[in-house]
Amino acid sequence: MDKMMLTWARQVAENELSDMLPRRWAHSQGVAARAAGLCQVLAGDTELLSAAAMLHDVGYAPRLAATGFHPLDGARFLRDEHGADKRLTRLVANHSFALLEAEERGLREELASEFPLLE
Repeated sequence: MDKMMLTWARQVAENELSDMLPRRWAHSQGVAARAAGLCQVLAGDTELLSAAAMLHDVGYAPRLAATGFHPLDGARFLRDEHGADKRLTRLVANHSFALLEAEERGLREELASEFPLLE
């Protein structure tokens, strides 16, 4: 993973969020900035972490909201429309206790089978 992944992630998130959901776009930028700070102390996969941070809420974009569960909608979009890295889609799909919320929504099996947790 290289800087091109992070540039791509920023472009995708901006395209999907900035006009329709400017506050969500600002939030995503803030999360990415925090991730960049963490990357300074972590070894390896720093671009993957930064890209996942930038894209974690892309599923909120109205045109992507197929299930209404943004982690799953965002991960499917990244996989299906962009052929994104499997680790990236799994991070987006499973952020913020997603499995717990997916269970409440009756989507746990779909989430877990399509985007299993990283080991």
